[in-house]
Amino acid sequence: MLTQLIAQTSTAGQALDTLSDAIEVSQRTVESWNLVWFNTFNTQESSLWIALVKLGLILAGISVSYLAVTTGKEVIEKQSWSELAAMFIWPLVIVVFLSNNGKVLAESVKFIKAVGSTQVQEIMKIQVGEMTFRTALSDVNLTSAGKEEIEKLYSECQGKVGSALVDCWNSKKEPAQQILQAAEQQNGGTLKSLQRFVENLGNATNLQDIGNGDFAGQVFRSTVLPIIRLILRAVQWAFVNILEAALLLTALFGPLAMGLSLLPLQGKPIWAWLVGFMSLFGVQLGYNIVVGLVAVVIVKSDAELVTDIAFLFFLAVFSPILAVLIAKGGGTALYSAIANSTKQLTDIASNAIGVMAGKLI
Repeated sequence: MLTQLIAQTSTAGQALDTLSDAIEVSQRTVESWNLVWFNTFNTQESSLWIALVKLGLILAGISVSYLAVTTGKEVIEKQSWSELAAMFIWPLVIVVFLSNNGKVLAESVKFIKAVGSTQVQEIMKIQVGEMTFRTALSDVNLTSAGKEEIEKLYSECQGKVGSALVDCWNSKKEPAQQILQAAEQQNGGTLKSLQRFVENLGNATNLQDIGNGDFAGQVFRSTVLPIIRLILRAVQWAFVNILEAALLLTALFGPLAMGLSLLPLQGKPIWAWLVGFMSLFGVQLGYNIVVGLVAVVIVKSDAELVTDIAFLFFLAVFSPILAVLIAKGGGTALYSAIANSTKQLTDIASNAIGVMAGKLI
């Protein structure tokens, strides 16, 4: 009896650890990315950032030389002061942003990152009825995780028959309650679907109940389902981290885009860079909105257990595709608007400076 009690306590403890580990891994991942951002954009100690800023300055120098050879002489001969003034606007901007190891650009990137991350977090506080996105996601995820741990618990009875099956089944009632309580404590509220699942399993106290209720079929799992869950969670984790890596990598290309913006291209690379950077936050926003809305629908329809695998598919496959497609369309429109507005402002500023210079001369 003592050996059996120790085994039950150990099994329940492992299940509770699994529930808490999922939350801790998520928190550690966020903290690790924040640390990487802080170290990467340290303008005094980050060798990577300093090297990229130097490369951006080299590209800017090459661009200035190219402009001087191709258009500078022509502008001077025409005595077009507005065009001459326009030639000096971008070099001054680049000097401001890339001087002192690109401190202004680094601070600008960190500011955009902070604003974007804050907005992504604020999305989770959106309330639909009496429930926020964060509450709904917590309910769905913890219900799914709790169910999976309870399945593991009862699957230890698989292969047993007769009284051995009944004894094993009844011995899991208390550990299952502990898993439920731990999940609800982590959630900060009741998990109704998980409660019904545990109660139904606990109500089967004899061989006839287990057989008639087909409870064994609910927890004696196929070996394929855990593998599917593992793969889908891995894909979803990879998407979230790839998005963070894309944000960081795009931010690091800032000095290069700034240096190349002197070239007489149809669109300034710096605007393409900025829109690309902001569009990645758009992907995060879209992903959280879609996932949050679906989680609310699932909770309100009490479908947490029914949509277990389906919701994982949605998290890992469908919502990332939808978020990327929406952000891509919005990013293209945003780039066109910024490019057109900036060109108009630059023309107005250069014309004004040219007129002033002409009067002085």
